[in-house]
Amino acid sequence: MGADPHSDLVCDIAELTVSIDRAATATEIALSAHPPRSVDDDPPSPPAQQKELRRQLAALRERVAVAQARSEGPRALRAELATLLFFARTLQADAGHWRSALEQSNEELERRGAAARQERERLTAERETLVRRRDALQSRILQTAARMAQQHYGECRRTIPVFTLGDGLTVCSVSVSCPRRGLRFPKQWLVTLSRSHDVLVRRE
Repeated sequence: MGADPHSDLVCDIAELTVSIDRAATATEIALSAHPPRSVDDDPPSPPAQQKELRRQLAALRERVAVAQARSEGPRALRAELATLLFFARTLQADAGHWRSALEQSNEELERRGAAARQERERLTAERETLVRRRDALQSRILQTAARMAQQHYGECRRTIPVFTLGDGLTVCSVSVSCPRRGLRFPKQWLVTLSRSHDVLVRRE
């Protein structure tokens, strides 16, 4: 007993419909990826290629619906669905390539972002180190000058030279002035830094 041609057509149409639906679903999943968010965290707009692939996917589904609604017979429907399946698989492949390219781009952006964060952290750590060094040097100068002023009944004031350790990070020298007292002549010292950044006291 031979196979029923009509039944074969119905099976072919069902298989084609399922295959098209699977390809369309896979395409939709691939296109559901989003480009990375912008710096201000606003939702990104889909890129042009993604929009075009979505348009083609919508057109595919519309053509399938139109083909199924026609009354041109099962043979014509099978032929139309076979053509649409080829288009659906091509569209699925294009969407897969787009998704792969997007993921590579996202990975590259993540690498750049991580490198930028590491650089910011490095610069922050360097500045914190310089701040601590500036504070320590300035404190040593001030303490040395204060001891001298107390010993000689003088007064301190910040003066030049000023040493720059970094952007906005400076260490000021301090002068110690002792006024004339009786037969003693006035004295003045400069508490500053040497080239090796050691505290240096120099008589003026």
